[in-house]
Amino acid sequence: MLVADAERIIDEYARWVRESMVPVQQGNAVRIVTPMLDRNNDCLSVLVGESPDGGYVITDLGETVADLELSGVRLSTDKRSEMLDRFVRGYGVSRSDQNELYVRCSSSELVQKMNMLIQAMASVDDMFMLAHDSVRELFMRDVGSWLLEHDVRYVDGPSFPGRSGLMYKFDYAIGRSRRKPERLIKTVNRPTDANVKNALFGWQDIGELRKDSIGYVFLNAANCKDSMVPQSAIGACRAYGLIAVQWGIDEEEHLPDLAA
Repeated sequence: MLVADAERIIDEYARWVRESMVPVQQGNAVRIVTPMLDRNNDCLSVLVGESPDGGYVITDLGETVADLELSGVRLSTDKRSEMLDRFVRGYGVSRSDQNELYVRCSSSELVQKMNMLIQAMASVDDMFMLAHDSVRELFMRDVGSWLLEHDVRYVDGPSFPGRSGLMYKFDYAIGRSRRKPERLIKTVNRPTDANVKNALFGWQDIGELRKDSIGYVFLNAANCKDSMVPQSAIGACRAYGLIAVQWGIDEEEHLPDLAA
């Protein structure tokens, strides 16, 4: 593939995202329906309205947390509530007393802030679904602990701009060395097709500016049928030029490349 081919793909991708976003008037605000999907294969949407104090407020109206609680995930304990707040703050997102995930911004920040809120919604939807039915640490932390255990030096929760200027958050980044390029890591606790596609969202935009970086997607096999990651999820990662790591199956095979 040539750079010109990649430019065409990026332009087509940007056009697809634009055409897939639908604005709907809702009172004095506008709901924007996006192409990103939650675990129920429903499109994520946000409400954008003007703030009485000036600027804008963008919110999920509490739908992300409400849907998790309807699914049996209780976030009312102090530990889980604190965990949720810490998690969304990594995206620059706040949580209200009514469990709304929201951001406040000026007109110049609106696109960037909306992008980070949507990423946070998708990540919360995935990462707070617990494996099996028992209380356990987040899958993302499991991966981080594993990296530390094997003395892999990483940066926790970095964000990088894409060619469009939008920021995209990763769970971990491993710096380049003499032998290996920069490695960027996303984790997917429940490797459904929708969750994997959400994790890949923006990679083409990022890849244009970080051409020497390698992307890794950790897929939690424990949350898959028969503890086997679907081939469709692995194929989606490969289609984007990313390396799929099947957690619980083959993560040790990738350790030499991550630790180098």
